[in-house]
Amino acid sequence: MKTESLITVDDFCVYHNIQYTFIDSLADEGLITIVRVDQLNCIPVDEIQKLERLVRLHNELEINEPGVITINNLLQKIDDMTQEMSDLKSRLRLYEH
Repeated sequence: MKTESLITVDDFCVYHNIQYTFIDSLADEGLITIVRVDQLNCIPVDEIQKLERLVRLHNELEINEPGVITINNLLQKIDDMTQEMSDLKSRLRLYEH
């Protein structure tokens, strides 16, 4: 993985004014991926948007870590169900014509 596509966890925490333990708990739950490069924990750039959404829930809405994890799981289920409904509608259209 190219180092240009990584952001250190320390830089992310300083920029967003959050505790390192919050990022660590999200990684422990499997919500984000942390990559170790040269003794530094880094976040892949493609994970940043998801991570920033979780940080906003935590900071702006003052939701604790277990709440953020639960909300993320529910949002993922909604996304999965929306995709499944879209697929079913597409299959149904085949039979309508």
